[in-house]
Parts: sequence; structure tokens; C-alpha cells
Amino acid sequence: MEMDTKVTVHDAMTSNVLTVGPQTSVADAALLMTRYKIGSLIVKSNSEPEGLITESDIISKVVSKDIKASKIAIEEIMTKNLISIHPGSELNEAARLMAKNNIRRLPVVNDGVLVGIITSTDVLMVSPELTDILVENARMENHNGQKGYSTGENLVPGVCEVCGNFMDYLEEVDGKYLCEECREEIEGE
Repeated sequence: MEMDTKVTVHDAMTSNVLTVGPQTSVADAALLMTRYKIGSLIVKSNSEPEGLITESDIISKVVSKDIKASKIAIEEIMTKNLISIHPGSELNEAARLMAKNNIRRLPVVNDGVLVGIITSTDVLMVSPELTDILVENARMENHNGQKGYSTGENLVPGVCEVCGNFMDYLEEVDGKYLCEECREEIEGE
């Protein structure tokens, strides 16, 4: 008798998701992210998520434009039309969906109700072998003439090819994906 060993999104997701309403100010959202040491918040007014706000959104859409964070609602800067995944989906499907859409977070939705969130870090912690899916997508983008990693605009999570440590951000240097520390050591030589 064979045992079913497929790893699902449910196995790796975080089910305690911090959510906020669309009228929440960016300042309050940033305060929550800081307090709970998280990089994003799901925005919802009912049971289904309607948006996502990340630290990057706050920096690029508010701070860099010198907009007062307490005067702007997150609905004005959040990412809408979210891509989501079902909790019963296989983990490799989540990795492919993230890589294909160049995103690091997926709301987990079951019958229209938010039940969790899964991040690229969650995927890699549960199934490190899926690193190849996420990193290969980054390589394909780089070779297709899209934004390069040396600019720092598109960083990927994965295992550094020099020190072997898992990092949230790797950059491609001479065809290898490196953490910041290893990249600096190589460039310093």
C-alpha cells in the first residue's frame, strides 16, 4: 500500500493572517507590520481578500513620494486583483504560481474565504527542493532581457550558491545566485 506524501499549501501556509480594512491608514498598516514583524497585510472588508499591501508598496508609493502616511488609506496603494491559491493545492503549484507571476505571497482562499497566506519563504522552508522553480524563473527573466538582479530591483529567495545559507534575497553575479555577504566578498576581491 502506497502512502500519499504530497505536500499541500495547507501544510506550509500561515493560518493566522493579520488583516486590515481598506480605509486603514498607511501609517497604521506600517505600525502593525513593525509590531508583528511581518512584511505584508491582507486587505479585506468581508471574508474574501481584496488587496495586499507590502513594505515595498509603502516605500515606493508613499515614502519615496514624500506623502504623509497618516493621510492616505491603504486602498489607494494596495495591490488589487490578487492571485490566490486553494489550501488543497500542491506546494509545487504554489511555487510555480509565485515564480510565473513574480510574486512572493499568495492568499490562501477556500470557497471565497481567506484561510491563510503562503510566502515563498514558507514554500522553501517546507520543501527546499522547490528552490529550483523559484530561482530558475529568475534566471529565465534575467536572460530574457528583463530587469537584472544586479540592479537590486528583482531579488529572489533561495539558497546562496557560495555559503549554502537560505536567504530571502539573492542576486545573480556571474551566473550564480549569491547572498549579499558573499556578493560583497566576491566584489571586494
